[in-house]
Amino acid sequence: MDTLTYGDLRVSVHDSNAELGVAGAALFAEAVREELTEREEIAVILATGNSQLSFVTALRERNDIEWSRVSVLHMDEYIGMSEMHSASFRLWMQHNIVEPFSPKAFYGVRGDHEPVQEEVDRYAALLRDLEPAICVMGIGENGHLAFNDPPADFETDELVHVIAMDEASRRQQVGEGHFPSLHEAPTHAISLTIPALLAPRHVLVMTPEKRKARAVAGALQGEITPQLPASILRTQPQARLLLDRDSASGLQALVR
Repeated sequence: MDTLTYGDLRVSVHDSNAELGVAGAALFAEAVREELTEREEIAVILATGNSQLSFVTALRERNDIEWSRVSVLHMDEYIGMSEMHSASFRLWMQHNIVEPFSPKAFYGVRGDHEPVQEEVDRYAALLRDLEPAICVMGIGENGHLAFNDPPADFETDELVHVIAMDEASRRQQVGEGHFPSLHEAPTHAISLTIPALLAPRHVLVMTPEKRKARAVAGALQGEITPQLPASILRTQPQARLLLDRDSASGLQALVR
């Protein structure tokens, strides 16, 4: 494993996706234990998607997390998406988090609720009330965090908003096998904002795979700019970015 620092951001580079997952699960468990020494129960924000599977797999091997004291939120959901649709992030959370770990509570983003603004307000109120202690997320192929596509709003006072997904985000969903074509991929989603994602005391960013290498290199080595949302991580001392050799392959610091 290599350790690097970019601005305030600590970065670890692991030899494989599986090793990244094991390391991420250990950091998550440590953060949960730390927070539960101060509070009877906590809330966490967890990401969904293929890049999180090694982390979730490693979590299943651990027995040191008191899930009965942990409430779980997630980051986003497509507008109009039923929780029974195979691409629903609520369904992903049910299969990968709720069923194996039985947390104290799971609060899903109801993308098919109308009016949409009512759901935005409800979820923002949950975030204010629960004050999540930990956020686990990834970096998208276009550098987005959750569905905050470029140009992202780093300064908003909102915690949750409706966003129009750019084509790169929609193509990523097709490429990961969630939709058969770009035409069928949703165009809008409810998403946590950048400030909401970065508010917790612990932020773990799990980002494996070669397809993320360009975004990772730009976020760490280029300008801090809304045009590459993940670049804001370099201003976050509470954050830790976990990479594998593939996703770190564009980093000049690793060139030997």
